Amino acid sequence: MKEITTINNNDLAIAKEIIDNCDTVLIGAGTGLSAAAGFLTDDFETFKRLFPGYTRRYGLRTVAEAVSFYFPSAEEHYAFLARYISAFRCSTPPEDVYTNLLDMVKSKPHFVITTTTDGQFVNAGFEKQRIYSPHGDLSFFQCSMPCTKKLVPNRKMVELMLDDLSENPFAIRSSNIPTCPRCGSFLEPNILESVNFNSIPWMQKSTDYIDFLRNSVKGKLVLLELGVGSESSTIIRYPFEYIAANYKNSILIRVNLNDYLTEVPFADKQTLSYRIDIKEFCSSVTQYV
Repeated sequence: MKEITTINNNDLAIAKEIIDNCDTVLIGAGTGLSAAAGFLTDDFETFKRLFPGYTRRYGLRTVAEAVSFYFPSAEEHYAFLARYISAFRCSTPPEDVYTNLLDMVKSKPHFVITTTTDGQFVNAGFEKQRIYSPHGDLSFFQCSMPCTKKLVPNRKMVELMLDDLSENPFAIRSSNIPTCPRCGSFLEPNILESVNFNSIPWMQKSTDYIDFLRNSVKGKLVLLELGVGSESSTIIRYPFEYIAANYKNSILIRVNLNDYLTEVPFADKQTLSYRIDIKEFCSSVTQYV
């Protein structure tokens, strides 16, 4: 394994050559990719900008804290959710990481497996049928029971709740709390963190993912792993390492700032590890290409 901690043209040439000469690309993306794009869930300045007044009113300092916070009322909870979904799902990220990534792989057959829930692959132009999101997507609500497998697109509901915030920045109207049309229970985001996460609608995509992988390992496959931490190890990290170790035509390109996550002891000959910022990697490789 070659581990790279700084960017130079020779190192970029290695990544470029591997991608140019492959048959297919499988992207595995963790939350580190969204962080590199500017969606910071543990940054106080970001939280203050997106949620003005929330620190003084609730004592919250980061988005990560607020997501798991029990607000005093449902109206306040959904006021936060509306702001959160609008900022992290409906908005374009501050950095061009996703668009650069698309430029990097669009000439090759590719597929994405991601534990991010912000839908930024779709926003950047990746085709929906090429994305498997086992942790869900913030653009959908589900019944909190859940009484049904169906998901509800939530953009119009989010816009309606945001309109309420002109009267009270911390609470929506009770009449605009989203409820299940079937049983009347509250709706909640269709993401893993929800108490009764409904994963069934995403299972078809798992079949598409397996089919893509089954065909890709027959040729030269690049496993492009970006910002995958320990929370995604069983979904992305370990499977990618296994593929690299057992299929000689597969190469794992791992990009992660945390050096303890870059080592692949049993697949080191098939691994190229970049211990650098993902934004810098994607931008540099795209420009170099």
